Amino acid sequence: MRFRRFATLSAAPLVLIGCVRCQTAPAASGGAVIMSYNLQTLFDPVDQGGEYEEFRVATGAWSEALYRTRVEALASSILASGIPGSRDGRPDVVVVQEAENARVLRDLAEAAGGYKYIASSPAEDASLGCGILSRFPFAALKAHRVRAPDDGPSSVPRFMLEAELDADGRRLVVIAAHLKSKLGGAAETEPERRAAAAFVSALVAARLASAPSLAVIVAGDFNENPDEHDRVGRAYPTALMPPDSGPGSWLLIAGDKGSATSAGGPPVLYCPWEEAGGYSYRYRGSEERIDQLLLSAGTVAGDDCPFRFEAFSAVPPEFIVDPEGSPLGWNARTGSGYSDHLPIRVRLAFSP
Repeated sequence: MRFRRFATLSAAPLVLIGCVRCQTAPAASGGAVIMSYNLQTLFDPVDQGGEYEEFRVATGAWSEALYRTRVEALASSILASGIPGSRDGRPDVVVVQEAENARVLRDLAEAAGGYKYIASSPAEDASLGCGILSRFPFAALKAHRVRAPDDGPSSVPRFMLEAELDADGRRLVVIAAHLKSKLGGAAETEPERRAAAAFVSALVAARLASAPSLAVIVAGDFNENPDEHDRVGRAYPTALMPPDSGPGSWLLIAGDKGSATSAGGPPVLYCPWEEAGGYSYRYRGSEERIDQLLLSAGTVAGDDCPFRFEAFSAVPPEFIVDPEGSPLGWNARTGSGYSDHLPIRVRLAFSP
């Protein structure tokens, strides 16, 4: 397996695991549904030293039974979160964040009806990482880790996953990311999110330079709203910036399809939140859109792209939210709940 190496990152072998005992249905005909879902700290029932206190088996706080309950609950969210038009209502590709290791991904894949192709972040210092569950086979896999800026607070870096999928003979690139949270202060932690976003921009640009109509989806928890720059009063650059910001250490996104572009400078990715509405997270009662599914220009404007954007949805299954619409996150005290994030989905149709 080959890795691109950049001055701003380190790379390590990517874990690719097969889902045993899976009875996987064929990929959805005519298109693909891709989901992004922050699982809210899914740990396995084995103490390995990096668990949070409420997930330690030795103290009795965590167990095999509670773990299985969590996996089944999260799987039920996935099974109920398809977009009409998919083969059996399930997403074809599920990008997850906050998964401890390959085991939890394998167990989740099996509980969610079977995903034959599974990619997990390499072993690292971070307790939780990203993963990809797919009905489509992987044509290529890479892992990237961006070095945090020297100034300011930083967390243990997480790997980004870059997967090239063979979707019924069509090439689809999925980049899975989880950017630094705002713990430590929004402005103080912004440089780390910007560094990660700038790397995503460079990665997408490199892909599109050789194939401008390539279908690329950047999926994950950015810990930042699409309009974050406006939310902070434009006091400082944020990781996600509007197209007129130009080149810089950030990722350019647009809320209208016509502004997405892959030529003449850094790529501008289409962000469907503005047109679709909804939210994926609530912080102190405020609705936020910090989970992202960002699409390359070819999916919304390219005649030569093998995929065409059709729909985006953040509408949650009713059973994973409370009467006020807040996510029913996992509750360690009651041993019930799902995630404090809501799953978001996008549907791509196969172009003629």
